[in-house]
Amino acid sequence: MTAAPQPAGHEQPELPDSAPPRRVRDPLWPVLAGVVAGVAVAALRQPRIGLFLIAGSLAAAAICRLVLRPRAAGSLVVRNRQVDVGVLAALAAAIAVLASVTPFPG
Repeated sequence: MTAAPQPAGHEQPELPDSAPPRRVRDPLWPVLAGVVAGVAVAALRQPRIGLFLIAGSLAAAAICRLVLRPRAAGSLVVRNRQVDVGVLAALAAAIAVLASVTPFPG
């Protein structure tokens, strides 16, 4: 099957073969890595430090969701921006407060 002939003067420009499509990095992966690191630290060594790592990762996710465009925010986009930032910030604050007031054994 051949392509239909193009009218004169309406030639399609050739795209360069060497330019790969641009991939947008998803900020969910660093946030998830921070949460996993926090869980590992909390389970193995220091629960308070691990919980602060988790809270910091969630706070970073809230900041990323606040400043990045929806396309660049990737999997952090669930609802509208205000709801996403509010939920992430509230979770980060709640975990940080619980980590600071909970008495952990020595």
